[in-house]
Formats: sequence, structure tokens, C-alpha cells
Amino acid sequence: MKKKLSIAMVAPPFGQTGGPEVVTKNLTNALLKMNIDVTLFAPADWITEAKHVHTLTQSLWEMKNSLQSSDERRMLRIKSQMEVIKHESDFDIIHLHSQKYASLVGQASKKPCVLTFHNKMSDPEFSEIAKAGIFTVALSESHKKDFDVSCIIRNGVEVSKITPSYEKGKYLIAIGRLTQPKGIDIAIEIANRTNKKLLIFGRIGNSKERQEYYNEKIKPFLSSNIVNMGEASQEEIFRYLSGAEALLFPIRRNIKVCPLTVIESLACGTPVIGTAMDPFPECLENPKIGFFSQNVEELVNAVHSINSFDRRICRKIAEDNFDSSAMAKEYLKLYEQILKNN
Repeated sequence: MKKKLSIAMVAPPFGQTGGPEVVTKNLTNALLKMNIDVTLFAPADWITEAKHVHTLTQSLWEMKNSLQSSDERRMLRIKSQMEVIKHESDFDIIHLHSQKYASLVGQASKKPCVLTFHNKMSDPEFSEIAKAGIFTVALSESHKKDFDVSCIIRNGVEVSKITPSYEKGKYLIAIGRLTQPKGIDIAIEIANRTNKKLLIFGRIGNSKERQEYYNEKIKPFLSSNIVNMGEASQEEIFRYLSGAEALLFPIRRNIKVCPLTVIESLACGTPVIGTAMDPFPECLENPKIGFFSQNVEELVNAVHSINSFDRRICRKIAEDNFDSSAMAKEYLKLYEQILKNN
């Protein structure tokens, strides 16, 4: 009988609601459905259906002073990644989802390691990780750029767990960290210029930069029509996304990946209006599911023409291209190829 594949899935240590964290859980759940033996290495406050090894007593975002840079925080991040080494003999593959300190795991482990790059790659960082013998995954062609990654695998969401709405929504929605690169202030401008209600979901943060941005660019413009909803669970986000006319995603920085929020929005049947940046042309080409431009005036016009989008096509695109089962199948191919050649 063929031995059951055993994967150690090492989560980022910050919390359960960020993009990399959600992808880690989605991949874990999809692999479990495929009868793969997966153990999740994550902080104790994570909720999972998988076998769970606690890497920290609490996620870093839930700890006091979690956003302050300190030696203690650095050591906690290292501990959260290195815990898997104590158990590595139980696994065929170690799959990492946090770039920081991934090379330490690769250097210490006798088992093959995979790292999914959820953030921007830099030459020194990639070189260090490659030198540690880690197999690397980029999320799109534009994300890969010129780096010699092992493969490209798109992020996926658990589409079957998301209930779409095909009724016209009642408000606009913006989701993301309340920081300047996320362009929440631009979303506010678009909502005001189109006389639409806007619900804002996101974490403010404790850093001086984030506090200043919130106090200067967001707080003064809050009203009965521009509402800061704060942070919310994934289930709540899906419910509000399904009830929205469109997701506003006017980011300022080229992130090179198709953001999870955008994919989740499509799964909810909700079109996306945002900045024209890579890889949106690559992963969202159908004009019936969204509109992307660098010009705010054009984004405003897209909101005025919101009835031109098709919510059923949004959902179909999510089902056909971004389901977590497709993502898991691609990772399984990678795991098997690595073990075959190892």
C-alpha cells in the first residue's frame, strides 16, 4: 500500500485573518479533503480541522505591544518557524508560509522544504532562501518576475463555503489594512463622488505612521455614509461582501499578486473596481467582473456604471479559476515531484 503523504504546514505567526494566514488554512483544508495527512504548525489560538502543533501560546497580533519592533518579537517569530524542526521526522515535506527566517528552517531541516512567497521578493532574500535549498513558489507571472522559482501557483479560496448573492448590493466596500498603500482614502473619495455608502473593514495598527494616516486621511471623513467597521471575522466579511455593489480596491503599490480579498469578492458574486496593476490583467481579464484603471475619474465612472457587471459571471470565474481545490492539486504535484527527485 502506498504510504500516505505527510505535510507539515507552517503558518505565519501573526493571526488568522491576513491573506497569507487565510491561504495557509485554505490549503490545509483542501489537502485534508484529498486525504493528505496535514499537520498545522500555528499559534495556539488558531482554529483548524487539522492536527495542530502550537508554535506560540498566542498569535503575535493578539499579544500586547505586538506591533512594536523588539528582540522579543524577533525571537517569537523565529520560534514560531523553528518549532517544526522538533517534529520533522514525522513528515515528508515542510511547507512554510512566512518568508522571514524561512532560511533558518531550510538550513536546519533534513527534510525538503517549500516556501510560498506571499509578499514581494528581494534579491538578497531570495538568494538566502535558495541557498538553504528551499523550493519556492510565486503567486503569478508578475510576482515571479526574474526569480528562478520552482513553480507558480495561484492562491485559492474555499468557494463552496462562500454563499454568493446575485441581487444588487446596497453599498460599496473596502477591505484591507488602513495604510496609505491600500488607498482607503481613495475609496472614500470615490464613494463621496458617487454618493454611495462605503463600509471600511481593516486594522488601523499602532505604529505612528498608521495612526497618522488614519487620523488625517480617514477619521475626519467618517460619517453615516462612510463607516469604519473595524476588524471582522472571515464569515462576517463574506456576508458583507455578498451584500455589496462592488469592492473598491484602489491600491497604490504594485503587489504583483492577485489579492485574496479580490478573489473572495468574486466568489461572493461581487465585482471589483480598483487600480490597474499587475497581475490584474493576468488573472481578471473579463470586463464583466471588474474594472481597473490608474485614473480615479474612470473608477468613479465605473461605479456609476455598476449595472454593467454580471454577478453570476463573477462567481463562475471564482469557481473555475480560484478554488482552493485547484490550488491544492498544484501543490500536491509539486510535493510529489520534489519527493520523486529527492
